[in-house]
Amino acid sequence: MSVRPDIPVAFSTGSLYTFGLERVFAWTSEAGFDGVEVMMDDRWDTHQPEYVGDLARRYSLPVLAVHPPIYSGVWRLSKDETLVRSAKLVVALGAPVLVAHPPRPARLAAWEAGPLAEARRMGVAVAVENMPRSGRARSGRRGRRSASLLRLGGERSSHLPEHLARFEAVTLDTSHVAASGLGVMDFYRKVGPSLRHVHLSDSDGSGGDQHRVPGRGNLPLRELLAALAADGYAGAVSLELKPFQTGAPHPESVLERMRESLLYVRRGLGQG
Repeated sequence: MSVRPDIPVAFSTGSLYTFGLERVFAWTSEAGFDGVEVMMDDRWDTHQPEYVGDLARRYSLPVLAVHPPIYSGVWRLSKDETLVRSAKLVVALGAPVLVAHPPRPARLAAWEAGPLAEARRMGVAVAVENMPRSGRARSGRRGRRSASLLRLGGERSSHLPEHLARFEAVTLDTSHVAASGLGVMDFYRKVGPSLRHVHLSDSDGSGGDQHRVPGRGNLPLRELLAALAADGYAGAVSLELKPFQTGAPHPESVLERMRESLLYVRRGLGQG
């Protein structure tokens, strides 16, 4: 029987987007991660393959995923155009996967046939991410109208496993699952066959998209990690936290929590 290589553990640069990109690479290397996920944002440094590639070589950290800008990025383009341009960065870097935020359910078909198909024609594996639920019903007349829209399929975010069922590659974000009021393990079982990438972080379940350090919430992350290892998951696990959850702006706290997170994930995956 062949031995499956360990699942690589990456650190998303978006977790520390308030710091310079080279500083994040340096800390990621010092903490001992296997690679990085590059979150493109409003800094040109995150968009230029020569610079990102140089950092990857200098710090011996392969780029295991690329994430397009959450907002408009430096290009100030639509999200559809941004996805296509981000795919070009993936090609230039030789990264294995591009993470994509999908539009609301009503636009999924057009998005799939348009910018998603164009990105995939470049040979890029685009893993579509589950989003945190929006459009929760509120009390009063507006709340009743919102509830009616949701019953009619008018969700404002693609947060359910059913929304992602049409895609051949999926990113599972555990904080987004919690923010949607769903169960992490149930979500995993439903998207497992298409799972290509994981954004790991914790939540205490009190609401909101929290992106806490693993182990500082109550999500069944150890159970999920054990399942990934047992099921032969072939992608990477990427730590995607919020900067203040990492202990920013204090470098000592940042490194301490990065190491804490990495140890948690490695133990969960049975890597020590």
